[in-house]
Amino acid sequence: MTLASLGTGSIDPAAVLQRDTMVEQAVKAYSTQVEDRFTTEGRRRFELLRKCKDPQKRAVALAMAKLDPVVFLNDWVWLNEPRNPGRGLPANLPLTLRPRQVDFIRFLQQLRTDRQHGVVEKSRDEGMTWMVVGYYVWCWLFEPGFSGGLGSRKLDLVDKAGDLDTLFQKARFIIEKLPKWMVPQKFRWDVHSKLGLLINPENGASIKGEGGDNIGRGGRSSMYFVDEHAQVPRADAVHAALSANTDVIIYGSTPHGRANLFARIANKLTIGKPWPKFTFSWRDNPDKNYTLEVPKVTGQGTETVYPWYLFEKSKAVDLALFEQEVDISYDAETKNQIILGSWVQAALRYVPPLDAVLLPRTAGLDVSDGGSDATVYASRAGPVLLRLEALLSAEAPQTVHELATRDAVTELKYDRNGVGASIAATVARRTDKTYAVQGVFNGGKPSLQKYEDSDTPANLRFANYATECWWRLRLRFQKTWEVVEQGANHPPEDCISLKALPLGEALTTLIPELSQATYSRMGTSDKLTVNKKGEGGKSPNHAEAVIYAFAPTQAAGLPRRIPPVGPGMVLDDNGQFR
Repeated sequence: MTLASLGTGSIDPAAVLQRDTMVEQAVKAYSTQVEDRFTTEGRRRFELLRKCKDPQKRAVALAMAKLDPVVFLNDWVWLNEPRNPGRGLPANLPLTLRPRQVDFIRFLQQLRTDRQHGVVEKSRDEGMTWMVVGYYVWCWLFEPGFSGGLGSRKLDLVDKAGDLDTLFQKARFIIEKLPKWMVPQKFRWDVHSKLGLLINPENGASIKGEGGDNIGRGGRSSMYFVDEHAQVPRADAVHAALSANTDVIIYGSTPHGRANLFARIANKLTIGKPWPKFTFSWRDNPDKNYTLEVPKVTGQGTETVYPWYLFEKSKAVDLALFEQEVDISYDAETKNQIILGSWVQAALRYVPPLDAVLLPRTAGLDVSDGGSDATVYASRAGPVLLRLEALLSAEAPQTVHELATRDAVTELKYDRNGVGASIAATVARRTDKTYAVQGVFNGGKPSLQKYEDSDTPANLRFANYATECWWRLRLRFQKTWEVVEQGANHPPEDCISLKALPLGEALTTLIPELSQATYSRMGTSDKLTVNKKGEGGKSPNHAEAVIYAFAPTQAAGLPRRIPPVGPGMVLDDNGQFR
């Protein structure tokens, strides 16, 4: 990919070449300026260290460092960047805080003052981890009794001997580069530095590290930072442990889709008071946000571009991953994602014409199969999702009937070959109901229908009817996005609106569930099959209730409508009443 081929329209090859050359020269020239700046800063550091041979000046320097972590980081902390030799820079560099990094240190301090949790979303390579570890070392040196927790999705990312990519090796590197008179005099590497543990023997301060499911289980902490939180498995269970561990939790990460706790917190889709959020964007980094005037590759004139950004984007193999990690995109497409996060966001804003809401009403029911799964009821009027509620399983038959009656639905659909059969049987036996009960056979054959995105009928495209149902919902969300974002003229009955749902636990659970499912091709038939758990690990009960609510009334793969049944009738193994 060339630097300029990211545009559209009729491209002038000469302008492309000129633009590429100008951008590459600008990046190289700026790298030289950065090298000169670090050289100047290195000299200042060595001069400061020389002055501190004087006991009085040393005492002043120590007092200033103790007073303010920004002074400590700017005067005494060094970084290691192993990629730098290839860029013409030394591997070890003096830390010089950029304005946004100073803001971040103040953000950490304010969280502790207010005893609040915080979330940090970031572009890659913005220094967040070094800033947190540097702040921890400052607390470790100067705050008696400080106990800082560091976590990541596995212990090898927290601490591994000799690996400077780990959190603890960064802390050790910072301590090793400090002048000896600043390190605790009683500190011994062989005694006070262990795997996932650093102890200050003079003031009782410590830094502890944990990985995966063990995060938060190592006792109380003054604050706890979890790195790349969007990729922590079983994040809800980890959060429950951390909530009992400390008053100050900080989750930092680049985005990894919306089907995770980090995305819900960062986008204020959790119950309770929103967490303070800090954003580390490349656009706030003076080493990356410099501009250049270049010729347009289409048409006449010039335009202003960011050379660093264009240069990095031109090297990207996966543009979706680039947008996720550099542009802080929560909606960058996961490989084979069925419903994109951006489509869900469009459905949250979509308002169909009023007459579209008068279309027949239907409801869907996804029944818990035990454990942490929930029984979920969903109803819709035309394209509008009206209600989404998690139910108590013991009371589900009565509650479902009350909700279906209140919502004036004509049909209630459920998975007839799953655990929902018993609840559906109880509901179907009611003689006072005003709606039909219909089973959706997920494991059955797909229909013969052709969808607009393929000339192949569903029975030759999809492995089972469940995959077809997910795909039908995908097309609804895609069309909704095209209406909202592109002004397409799709009929309202082909779209979906989530705008009527109130902000609450049900909606915040549904949003990531919709985007967690992925598809793949199976066997020699090459048919599509759905992995409804995706990378999320949980069954998407809320999303499946919505799928049933939007399932077609009569199609191949669906049984006939269940007739009224008498008190003595039971549901057999084939999903039929006898």
